[in-house]
Amino acid sequence: MAHADKVILLEVNELPYRVIDDWSSRHPDSCLSALLASSKQFETVCEDQIELDPWISWPTLHRGVIDEMHRILHLGQPLEDANVKYPPIWQLLAEHGVNVGVMGSLHTGSLPQNTSNYSFYVPDFFADSNQAHPAELRPFQAFNLAMTRRSGRNVDAGLAKQEALAFARKYPLQGLSLSTLASTLRALVAERRHPHLKCRRRSIQPLLTLDVFLHMMRKKRPGFATLHTNHVAAAMHRYWAAAYPTDARENHTSEEWRGKYRREIDFTMSVLDQMLLRLTEFVKRDPAYKLVLASSLGQAAVTSHMTRGFTTVRDVAAFMRALGLSEQDFSQRFAMVPCVSVVTSPEKADEFERKLSAITVSGRKMVASQNEIAPLSFHRNGNGFHVFVYFEGYAGEQSLELGGRSIPFTECGFGVQEHQDEIACSARHTPDGVLLVHDPNVRPSETRRSRISTLHIAPALLAMFGVEPRSYMAALDESIFDVSVPGTRLSLETHSGGVERPVVRGDRARNVAVTLQPM
Repeated sequence: MAHADKVILLEVNELPYRVIDDWSSRHPDSCLSALLASSKQFETVCEDQIELDPWISWPTLHRGVIDEMHRILHLGQPLEDANVKYPPIWQLLAEHGVNVGVMGSLHTGSLPQNTSNYSFYVPDFFADSNQAHPAELRPFQAFNLAMTRRSGRNVDAGLAKQEALAFARKYPLQGLSLSTLASTLRALVAERRHPHLKCRRRSIQPLLTLDVFLHMMRKKRPGFATLHTNHVAAAMHRYWAAAYPTDARENHTSEEWRGKYRREIDFTMSVLDQMLLRLTEFVKRDPAYKLVLASSLGQAAVTSHMTRGFTTVRDVAAFMRALGLSEQDFSQRFAMVPCVSVVTSPEKADEFERKLSAITVSGRKMVASQNEIAPLSFHRNGNGFHVFVYFEGYAGEQSLELGGRSIPFTECGFGVQEHQDEIACSARHTPDGVLLVHDPNVRPSETRRSRISTLHIAPALLAMFGVEPRSYMAALDESIFDVSVPGTRLSLETHSGGVERPVVRGDRARNVAVTLQPM
């Protein structure tokens, strides 16, 4: 039987095998458990050197170069230069005549200038305007954007009524499924009984997205398509200490808190399993498709503490006014709390940078850094600025110092962002991710896990479609997406001669020498 020659790339943000293996072992009849048994498996390594963050590691996977080359370091930053030098997979495929579909992959905030080879293109949820291709998907995207804005750090129990109504009118014709409606109803009933379970609303959005995605897949049948979801990652960051209380050396959460949230990662995995069931049914009905599940990095436990909230920029317009910029002098790009992303007018950029560099709060100075450094840091890219303000449990003076002036927090836009679920973070990023390759036509030659770099994924995908990888990409290993061929092993040797270890966000990733060896 012929091998599948089309690809659905399901991007499950930050998913590690620790969670996959635990969940599938306790749910042996699940779709995920069956998928593991019928897929070629890889442990992936993200080799980024500047920072381990998903908005950096996904461009690494998509473009086949590490962060020090693509320089995509923050949400909302301009991408014109990176898109010319190191285009993402879908752009290269479209330029070579492959019909592609994109739904929610990070750094897809603007529509391509030429959409002739795009079956559909729905930007990520951090886009600064409502765009979608074809235009019939704009009500869906407007609803996505509105709900994401309302629930940046904490889930807002309200509803963006205008956008929801506009989407509801289109939804019956754009993939409405009974399974999604049933899951939504169950989640809403559960949160009425137990209000803390409104955190599960984060898992409803990917089900709605899947409905629309599968509708467009059935309608357009692109050669390559992506679908991105962050719902598992959001739960792992918050509730790892509840689900896996002994993973970290220190866990300072209460027994009551752990009992309250211990099932939340399980819930997100059950939603993922529901998504996988529908996607595997799709590829089974149309065996021209492979289903590829990937995460660009992973998560692991860290010491956790219960906390009420943190001080950050809550009012961007007030913050910019305090630094001398009017609303006409800048535009805001959307980023994840506690980050602020703005683009200033060219004539104001230097002045804004000088003022940022002069800020101090309780003796802590704002520093210029391409990494996010607590409590105060910023990074400039042309006229774009990424500002990071994070004071956990702040109890100092309620003002910032700028040029000899003391500006009250109430005037400069600073305020307290509460932690809805009394936790800041109990798991952080590691370089270790996941790659599963499922071809419905072929039983895998092995399911033993090989170890590869995420840098090898883009060139292997391009080669699968007959597109020659770019010269800057890693050495080509065409066996990655051929399920019938045994995998390869990535040999890691640290330049320092040290021992391999997980690298969590905040540590600098090590320089790694990469060689591929046959198993």
